[in-house]
Amino acid sequence: MIVHVQVELNIHGASGPSAHVTELLGTTPDEQYEIGDPKGDGPRVFDVSIWNLFSNRHVDEVRASFGQDPWGRLLWVLDRLPEDAAAPLSRLRDEGYTTILSVDLITDHPENAFTVPTEVLRRVAAVGLDLEVTAVSTEHLDITHGDVW
Repeated sequence: MIVHVQVELNIHGASGPSAHVTELLGTTPDEQYEIGDPKGDGPRVFDVSIWNLFSNRHVDEVRASFGQDPWGRLLWVLDRLPEDAAAPLSRLRDEGYTTILSVDLITDHPENAFTVPTEVLRRVAAVGLDLEVTAVSTEHLDITHGDVW
């Protein structure tokens, strides 16, 4: 069983601004930085623009739409994209942006076993994103997590 899920859509640009991503996708990110913005309090600056959307910042909204379905977080992120998201995402990649849709999950199965529903895979494929999944089993790692499905 999946006991925790976090989904992130990360779009980073080596030369373009994050505002361009917002304009093309019509979605406001949870986090964005421009090239040259300071990193924390030190002298370092971002060398890429960053546009990130995090499911874990919207847990109540996700649960209102998808209940306890652990894949609801992924579907919620996809629902933030426009209906024709494949075209603007492809354009962003052509313009040099990297797009990463990542799912981090914790399972209670000793072999990290889980199943991704076919409909979820279809929706990810329809927008032209690769799905990056990282799974950790509570059997192999002593981990505490505050957000249990």
